[in-house]
Amino acid sequence: MKLSFTRQLSWKYSGSLFFSGVNTFAGVVFQFGTLYKLGVGVRSDLYFASIMVPLVIFSLGFGGLNNVLIPLFVEAKTKADDSETTVLWNCLLGTLGGGTLLLALLYYPTVRLFPLLFHKLAWIDVGQVGRVVVVYSVYQILFSAGTAKNCYLFAQERPVSAQMSAFWGWLLSLIMLARLHSGANLSDIAMCMVGGSALALVFPNLEKGAFRYQQGLFWAHMASLRDRTLPLIGGAAVSKIEPLFDGVLASLCREGSLTVYYLFSRVMMNVVSVTFAGYMQPAQKALAEMGTAGGWERLRRGTRHVAVRSTLVSLALLAAGCAGAVALYFVGIRSIRPYIRSFDDDWLVFLLLIGYLVGMVVSVAYANSLFIIRKERLFMVASLAAVPLGVLFKFLGAYVYNLGGLAVGTSLYWILYAAILAIVFSRTLVRRGTASSPARYAPVNEVHIGMGSTD
Repeated sequence: MKLSFTRQLSWKYSGSLFFSGVNTFAGVVFQFGTLYKLGVGVRSDLYFASIMVPLVIFSLGFGGLNNVLIPLFVEAKTKADDSETTVLWNCLLGTLGGGTLLLALLYYPTVRLFPLLFHKLAWIDVGQVGRVVVVYSVYQILFSAGTAKNCYLFAQERPVSAQMSAFWGWLLSLIMLARLHSGANLSDIAMCMVGGSALALVFPNLEKGAFRYQQGLFWAHMASLRDRTLPLIGGAAVSKIEPLFDGVLASLCREGSLTVYYLFSRVMMNVVSVTFAGYMQPAQKALAEMGTAGGWERLRRGTRHVAVRSTLVSLALLAAGCAGAVALYFVGIRSIRPYIRSFDDDWLVFLLLIGYLVGMVVSVAYANSLFIIRKERLFMVASLAAVPLGVLFKFLGAYVYNLGGLAVGTSLYWILYAAILAIVFSRTLVRRGTASSPARYAPVNEVHIGMGSTD
C-alpha cells in the first residue's frame, strides 16, 4: 500500500484541529471559572490538591488508551471477522468496570494519606477531600470511556465527530458551573465535569453499523489491551505521577503556589491536547497504516515531520492564547482582571515551562511510533532511564529557586526525555535495517495479538 504522508496529513485535519482548540479553550474557561468560584488561595489549593491523586491514578491506568486503541482498531479493520465494533464495546465495558474497581481501591488510601502529602496547606477538610475524590474519579471514569469511543471515531476517519461530542460536553459543564451559587462544596465543581463527560459519552455520533457485538471475545480483547498497555503504564508511571510530585513540591512554597503551578502546567498540557487530538491522533492513523504496510522509511520520516509540525502548531497556539489573555486584560473586563493580576508575579514561571510543552509534544510523537512498531517495552525502559535526572532537576530547582526552579527542572527533564525517545526510535530502525529491508521486521498486522479469537 503506497501512502503519501503529505496527502494523509493535509488540511483535511484543520477542522479537527479547530474544534480541538475550541474544546481546550472551553476547558481553560472552566478552570478560570473554578477560580472565580473559589478564588486564588487556600480553597483553590485544597481543591486542586484533592483532584491530583485520582488524576494521577486514572491517568496512569487509562492514559495509554489514546496510544494503543487507534492501532488496535486499524488492525481489527483489516480482519474479516467484523471484530472492530466488538473491540469498541468491550473497551467501553472494560473501562467502566475497571474504573469503578479502581475507585473502590484508591478511595480509602487517598483520604488517609492526603494530610501527609499536603501537610503544608493552611487548612484540610478531610470530608471535603473525600467527596472531591469520589466525584472527580467518576469524571475520570466517564472521560476514559469517552476516550475509547473517540479513538474508534478517529480510526473511522471521523475526528470532527469525536470533537463535537466533547464540545457539547464542555458546554454543559460550563452551564452547570455558571449556575453554581458558590464554591462552598468543592465537589460541586467536579460534578459539573461529570455532567459534561456523561453527555459526551452518550452523544449520538456512532454510525448504525457500530451497534454490532460478538459475544465471547471480551476476555481476549482485554488480554490484548492489557499486554499493550502494561508496558505503557510502566514507562509512563513517572510522567503520570509527575503532577502529584510537582504539587507536593509547589505546596511547600508560598500560599497559592500549588494553584499557580497547577494552572500553568495545565495550560501547557491543554495546548498539547489540542495538537494531539486535532493533528497527532489523526496522523497516528496514517502512521499506523504505514507500519502495517511495512513502510518503515516513510514511518521514520513521517514521525519526524509530525514531531516538528506539532511543535510549531503548539507554539503558535500558545502564542495566540497568550495574546488573547493580554488583550482581555487591557480591554477592561473588570471581572477577570483580579484573576489575571493574581499571576502577575509568576509570569516568569509560565515562560520557563515552555520547554515542558516542547518536550511533551516531541516525546508523544516518538512514543506513538514506538507503539506502532510494537516496542512498548523499549518505551518503558527508555522512560525509566530518564527518571533519576528528572527527579534531580525538579528537586534541586525547587530547593534553590522555588517555583521558578521547579519550572526549569520540569522543562529540562522533558526535553531530555524527548531526546532519549527520538534516539531510541531512530536507532531501533537503523539496527534492524527496517529503512532498507522492510521484510526483516514483521509488519504490525502479522503480529498475532489475540483479536478475533475465542476464549
